[in-house]
Amino acid sequence: MKHYLKTFALLIVISSLPIILSNIFNFPSFKAQSDGLKGKEGSHFISSIEKKQLSPSFPVDEQINKVIYLTFDDGPNGYTQDILNILQSKNAHATFFLIKGNIDKHPTLLKEIIKKGNAVGCHSVSHRVDVFYSSPKVAINEMKVCQRAIYDQTRFHTPLIRVPFGSFPHLTNDIKNGLENENFIYWDWNIDSEDWTNNNPGQVYTNIVKQLNLTEKKGYIPTVLLHDKQVTVEMLPKLLDYLNEKGYKIKSITNANKPVQFNLHTSEPAS
Repeated sequence: MKHYLKTFALLIVISSLPIILSNIFNFPSFKAQSDGLKGKEGSHFISSIEKKQLSPSFPVDEQINKVIYLTFDDGPNGYTQDILNILQSKNAHATFFLIKGNIDKHPTLLKEIIKKGNAVGCHSVSHRVDVFYSSPKVAINEMKVCQRAIYDQTRFHTPLIRVPFGSFPHLTNDIKNGLENENFIYWDWNIDSEDWTNNNPGQVYTNIVKQLNLTEKKGYIPTVLLHDKQVTVEMLPKLLDYLNEKGYKIKSITNANKPVQFNLHTSEPAS
């Protein structure tokens, strides 16, 4: 009996040693170490459940960076500087498709577009359906002349273009192939703001938001047709606030982006 009591007493002493040593030498307990590691965000000790609890409490699709391209046609002109200022104030960038005659009139604005981190492309010389689309040779020459005008002022070479009034229904396969053989990259759009025909800022804003929801459902990257106009200047701050609230990254187009192009037989974007 005495033997069992001695053994039991010895086991109690041994089991108490970690606590005694911790108090003497101020060692942290194993539980304290584990709690400390769990408290460090990014530690391997954080469980998957805890990671979910650390995530913001908004829908998953809004946690993913969404991209939208705003494109402005027919500049540079008297409204371009206001557009640039608004974009900069909202930490946004855009792409400007420019007409050669307006480049000649406003070379300082051209340089300002690029200086503020936006992209530029060519939008023809004549901006006339009956002239530009008359032959592949004319179309190619107009884009080269416009491209050269941008280069002469900025020493910046851009292959980006938008053909007058969009590719549908005027762009033929011959003209399309000719432009692509000259390494031009043409862009259409999948959201028409209709600022070219509507002078009501509220209606232009509504047009964009309605189409944006449809474009998202189809899985397209939204590419918005806009113009350097007064109605666009008035509408733009509200649009940018909306896009920022929805988690969009408002970016300019690069040469590496896959272009949005209409099917040549319909105004629907080609898949």
